[in-house]
Amino acid sequence: MNYDKTERLNIVLNIFKKLKNYKLKNGNTLNLYNENLCSFIKEFKKITNEYIYQQDNIKEYKGELYFEEIGKKIEYILPIKKNKESLFVIRI
Repeated sequence: MNYDKTERLNIVLNIFKKLKNYKLKNGNTLNLYNENLCSFIKEFKKITNEYIYQQDNIKEYKGELYFEEIGKKIEYILPIKKNKESLFVIRI
């Protein structure tokens, strides 16, 4: 069984909330969802829009984004099947 459009939107919103409230080691939070702070956000917004609004031949979105500001890769999986979890991690 596949996620419907509302469920895909909720998956994306959950990731965005975590990006907006990214916890630092010192206990503070940082808004990583800021396009002026993180270069990958513009591309990720495009990807998530495509993921949410697909209608025919629905597919899983997965890949890597480069977090240029810290020189790390972000791995993401935006699943379509309900038995699979989403993934959004910064690889060290």
